[in-house]
Amino acid sequence: MPTPLETLIARAIDLGLKSSLATPRAATLLASKNPSPEAAVIIRDSNQLTADYKACLKEIETAAPQQYASLRTQIVDQVRKAMKKQPGMRKWRCKVCNFLYDERIGMPKRQIPAATSFQDLPDSWECPDCDAGKDHFVLDQG
Repeated sequence: MPTPLETLIARAIDLGLKSSLATPRAATLLASKNPSPEAAVIIRDSNQLTADYKACLKEIETAAPQQYASLRTQIVDQVRKAMKKQPGMRKWRCKVCNFLYDERIGMPKRQIPAATSFQDLPDSWECPDCDAGKDHFVLDQG
């Protein structure tokens, strides 16, 4: 049976992951000139997840003030590890010019929303810096 602190930590990791997944999409929608009513809901939900995550971290700080810095580092590391396992969270590097396409961010200025996987880009898509085709991109290992 997990302790109350372990339960809080697991909840923080879950909320941190959900917030990390929702925030880029919400940021893309905020940047659009005419956000739809659906966009407003997504933005609101993303803001709520972030607020819940911060509140959970505050509960952990209250429950274990001496360990908080270490626990927060562990939580952030776990969220980062979980993010790397999420589909659509990879980076692709152009072999010609080293441009980096981050699937988590997308390219909002070019109407490519956050969480757009590289495979979902059209075959005609080209590097915005050097015009190299998709076949000139490799999965970034850094």
